[in-house]
Amino acid sequence: MSFLKRYPVPIAGLILALFALGNLALPYKAALHGHEANLRLALGAVGLVLFVIFLLKVLALNAKMFSALLGEPVPASVLPTFTMAAMLLGGYVKPFHAAAGEGIWYAGLACHVLLILWFTWGFILKGFAIKKVFPSWFIVYVGLAVASISSGVPLDQELGRTIGQMAFWFAFVAYLCLLPFVCKRMWIVGEVPPPARPTAVIFAAPASLLLAGYMTAFPEKAPLMIHLLTGLSLLFYAVGFLYMLAYIFRPFMPSHSAFTFPMVISAIATTLA
Repeated sequence: MSFLKRYPVPIAGLILALFALGNLALPYKAALHGHEANLRLALGAVGLVLFVIFLLKVLALNAKMFSALLGEPVPASVLPTFTMAAMLLGGYVKPFHAAAGEGIWYAGLACHVLLILWFTWGFILKGFAIKKVFPSWFIVYVGLAVASISSGVPLDQELGRTIGQMAFWFAFVAYLCLLPFVCKRMWIVGEVPPPARPTAVIFAAPASLLLAGYMTAFPEKAPLMIHLLTGLSLLFYAVGFLYMLAYIFRPFMPSHSAFTFPMVISAIATTLA
């Protein structure tokens, strides 16, 4: 039990990155000499072990501890990386048991939507404050675009594509609305607590996540949208990369997990584009 208490919430971001990195390996058959599927499964297996431990941690929390976790803006906005990881995990499980993979995907999607509602009520409707805004807010709202990337998991392909497209448009509008507030918080207001500073690398993630989701969920693609998202992806990848260089040599904190998924999803997005 003491181990589960010490198990850091930000490790969910690492779990998400491992599942995404396994998917990134698939297009590189020649470079990996035909071992891309094995590499994907190995990365997925490591991610699965960490995922199960994290799930045990969540189940072990009592109501008071869970409420405290969701009551702080950074932990509450990082937690949805776990539901994003669940949607990707569904894609790993599907080849072995289609119904189980689909069930995990829908569970991850439903829990992510619930976290969006909770976060919106707790940090926007009940009393918005600019100093509670962090780049990790992108995870809550734009993170839903993982449903677009993994829209092939549901057995009903048409339904999966429809859900993926709806998730994309929600995430796209949320990104455009959030971006000015996050930029103002980080670049004008400042005063970011040290444990939360590594989350600035998350700037690299949302546009790339949207680009990857768009390329996956939409059979017919508009060149203008591809160019817009690619431009935003490359611009904010540079921003996130510079933040990573600024913080990577500082003393380790669990929030350094923010360095993982943004880099992976940027590579996936540019590969697809």
